[in-house]
Amino acid sequence: MISTYPRICKASRFSKSLLRSMCAVVAAIAILVLPASGEERKETLKRKDVPAAVKAAAKKAVPKGKITLIEREVEGEDPGQYDFEITADGKTYEVEITPEGEIKEVKEVAEGSESGEKEWTEDFQIENYTFVSRGKNLFFILEPGYQLVLESEDEKVAITVLDETEMVGGVETRVIEEREEQDGELKEVSRNYFALCKETGDVFYFGEEVDIYKNGKVVRHEGAWRADEPKSKAGIIIPGRALLGARYYQEIAPNALDRAEHVRDDVTLKTPAGVFKNCLYVEETSGLNARELCYKTYAPGVGIIQDEDLLLTKYGYVKN
Repeated sequence: MISTYPRICKASRFSKSLLRSMCAVVAAIAILVLPASGEERKETLKRKDVPAAVKAAAKKAVPKGKITLIEREVEGEDPGQYDFEITADGKTYEVEITPEGEIKEVKEVAEGSESGEKEWTEDFQIENYTFVSRGKNLFFILEPGYQLVLESEDEKVAITVLDETEMVGGVETRVIEEREEQDGELKEVSRNYFALCKETGDVFYFGEEVDIYKNGKVVRHEGAWRADEPKSKAGIIIPGRALLGARYYQEIAPNALDRAEHVRDDVTLKTPAGVFKNCLYVEETSGLNARELCYKTYAPGVGIIQDEDLLLTKYGYVKN
């Protein structure tokens, strides 16, 4: 479920097959994107922070579209301008709107291939790699006792690297437990399996067990999968080299086809646990449902610090 570490916007957060519809809304706080040249600076907003006239213009520009990203230019050629990213009928549009609600431009975004579909890496040739069950790369830590806690107004997620391993398809993986509470009540517990590639530094995701709770009892196991099951194989959670624009599958199973795209690598984000710079901003989608979408932010040397409206409140090593 690991919704906070790399949390994959699913019922198990690290690997649920159904992303929550609210994943389309970026974090509950503004993410400042720092310009490399100093010429332009934008902030990412929630829908509630946008004036009614601007929201109405966005709806008019792309009728029945789904807003996936809202930015406001703070510094640059058009200070105050709102830039929307909107999806509709399998297409993505960029819409520019003035602070007064005037539509300046509507432009379809070209996809990554001639067919109009993005291309995603899914063949990792893991048979050629050597795996270890502990270690870390820049954005993911696999060391026993490391813990991240993310919270919103009504939700809390604790992600803990356990001093436990699990054999999956002949690979010794590290177990990461994710415990999710809502309004103080246990909602879900998942045990996620990861291993670090010694040659590349990539962290591979080998599956998860999921227990979903209601009134203190386990009621289902939605989102569970293993890489050693039929028609399933491991994907990458976070590469050793987080290249801008990289696209890859995080999990590959009949009930789980989550994938990630690196959108930005220069984000600064303020959370209750501190201000983090040079963060990686990731867009996650599903190969099973084109409408599923969410965004996450990873800080160097820390891990995931934002997922939906959840923000990092504390991190470090604990006894487990």
